[in-house]
Amino acid sequence: MKLESLKLKYFLLFCYVTVFTLFISIFGTEIYFRCRSTHVVQNYPNSLNGFVTHPDLLMKHTPNGRRLIPNADVVIKNHFLSKRNIRMKINSHGFRDKEIDVKKKINEFRIIVLGDSITWGDSLPVDDVYVNRIEKYLNPHEKSDIEVINAGVGDIGLKEEIDILLEKGLLLNPDMVIVAFFLNDSRPPWGFPQEIGHRGWLRRHSVLAETLYRRFKLSEWIKDKGITRFRWVELYKKNKLNWRNNRQDFLQLAKSAEYDWGAAWKKDSWRIVEPYFERLKSLSEIHHFKVILVAFPVAFQVYANFDENYPQKILQKIALEQDFYYFDLLPVLRKYRNENLFFDHCHPKKKLNDIIGKEIATFLKENLLNDIT
Repeated sequence: MKLESLKLKYFLLFCYVTVFTLFISIFGTEIYFRCRSTHVVQNYPNSLNGFVTHPDLLMKHTPNGRRLIPNADVVIKNHFLSKRNIRMKINSHGFRDKEIDVKKKINEFRIIVLGDSITWGDSLPVDDVYVNRIEKYLNPHEKSDIEVINAGVGDIGLKEEIDILLEKGLLLNPDMVIVAFFLNDSRPPWGFPQEIGHRGWLRRHSVLAETLYRRFKLSEWIKDKGITRFRWVELYKKNKLNWRNNRQDFLQLAKSAEYDWGAAWKKDSWRIVEPYFERLKSLSEIHHFKVILVAFPVAFQVYANFDENYPQKILQKIALEQDFYYFDLLPVLRKYRNENLFFDHCHPKKKLNDIIGKEIATFLKENLLNDIT
């Protein structure tokens, strides 16, 4: 009996130790993922609600595409590009901007900037994003006569941008609309984020569970749809193409990215966006605002040792046809091609955001001086 009792005690001790070790391992792994993985939490610094992780606190999916949730106040922890904690405060209109009264002040001039994640700028604090830098350079003496409003949302295209203008932007009575056109705006690369399903209690409270689930679903999605879409990433990372020095290799890289930024080298992609530019033209005439198309290049164009600007030429032609103002950032950014300006193939770092903001502000002053001063 004593031997059996001793065996039972050792067995129970083994079970306790195993469970405790497993708990510590899971807890430690959870802490590690919270310190290293990108996740979204409510901006409750002194509350246990900060342990709740849920991207839907910031972004929602509608029949017309992705939208920021009005009045959201969250922190993106360990942003996957900048590796920083980024506060994301959304106003009542659903814009990453300060609160804006629908009624304009006397002599106030309003500029709305439409764009995707480059414009939204979720990898940087709001004051470092080029939209805010435009306002800073247009108001050097801290006047508030010129308001530059950030209506950007990640992973959207031109269609969704104009829908946002219709839904919310026109209510603010803009005098000018800047379209920050990136090369994938005919084929925005969204899809996977909408396929990760409803988040139950465990995934809302555990970054480990959410990260593992997302990785599993992402691997399935890549096998099904992503291999073709991300072929260019493999070619780039494995240095299979001399895109920097060889134009044909550059064009091959662009072709491999035809479902992302490379879409701008395909003629049928421009047929997709033409109706939306016409729609924008009609809105500008009805609501009396000027339109400026700003062409944002892919980083490969900036760093190549030759000029490859086919998409910019097409966009300039569209601007002329629609009587829009046009500003091409590629020649400007190529002056800095010896510097490390991008987080990835398109998202600008802090310094580049400042350069872009200053250059756009200068363009506006030089070409529309009478309208914005």
